[in-house]
Amino acid sequence: MKTKDMALVALCTALIAIGAFIKIPLPTVPLTLQWLFVMVAANVLGKGRSSLSAGLYVILGLIGLPIFTNGGGVWAFLSPSFGYVLGFIVTAFLIGFLSEKGMNLFAANAIGTAVLYLIGGTYGYIILNFFTEGAGITLKALVWSFMVLPLPGDIIKIVLASIVAKRVKKAVPNI
Repeated sequence: MKTKDMALVALCTALIAIGAFIKIPLPTVPLTLQWLFVMVAANVLGKGRSSLSAGLYVILGLIGLPIFTNGGGVWAFLSPSFGYVLGFIVTAFLIGFLSEKGMNLFAANAIGTAVLYLIGGTYGYIILNFFTEGAGITLKALVWSFMVLPLPGDIIKIVLASIVAKRVKKAVPNI
């Protein structure tokens, strides 16, 4: 990997981490800017470097750096919203792949968001119903908490990520 690529991956990892601290608390899943930075990274860097960036973010948080919305460490696995964090890796690859194939950035980000909701919601359902004592969640409550509540903010992030990525790609064509 070239030095430029390592620097870009590290920069995007840092932006995702910073995005965890810019948040609006919601009942189950806080609304953060992590997803915005994952989408921008995927649109600009492509599938390989963006998924590496997201993977590095997850590893750094799991080894104990307090870069997740609720801190860091292996106990993050038990958070119902951790599925979204794991989903960053898969969706960064997907969005990057779609962007590389020439798909409209907005469409690629929207598809990635739908996949992220599927991964995050499934993980949250499993944690809340099988690993959290007495918590449990119905499918209706899950859809409301994990998908409907964050959707307006995520639509704004999809639009912003598409605009920012397009401008970055125009300003720095050989990124």
